[in-house]
Amino acid sequence: MTPGAVFSVTQGLTVGLGILVGLVWSRRTGWGCGGLITPGLLALQASDPIRATLTLVLGMALIPPLSLAARAFRLWGRERVGAAMLIALTVRIGLMFLIPAPLSAEFHPVGWVIPGLIAADGERQGAGMTLCGTIVCTLVTAFGATLLRTML
Repeated sequence: MTPGAVFSVTQGLTVGLGILVGLVWSRRTGWGCGGLITPGLLALQASDPIRATLTLVLGMALIPPLSLAARAFRLWGRERVGAAMLIALTVRIGLMFLIPAPLSAEFHPVGWVIPGLIAADGERQGAGMTLCGTIVCTLVTAFGATLLRTML
């Protein structure tokens, strides 16, 4: 296993805290936060705001094509989320060909799953609510994870 593939305890706590924050946010507001794992995974990228911002921008950019696909094929629930994942994966693969290798390590979103989840929530409840929930939950998770690391 390569060193970059190791999932540390602090990373696990951050993702777990993000899931908890997302659940509380959803319960209190009725809004999604771009997927339950999104706040934790974006909080792990807090030291690289460019990547986190690109992830949010890509997620928002995927909402219109997802909305068209959902209407054209009458997609609901899991089918709509599956379509969001396929669209995000297609765009991510396309970006691999468009962005040169030296730049791709710095200027690419955090994977393709997170933008897909953001797009799925954004298409369902609106871009503004999703963006608000994603940003708030990510910031709370990042601050909470930092507090936990200093206490442990």
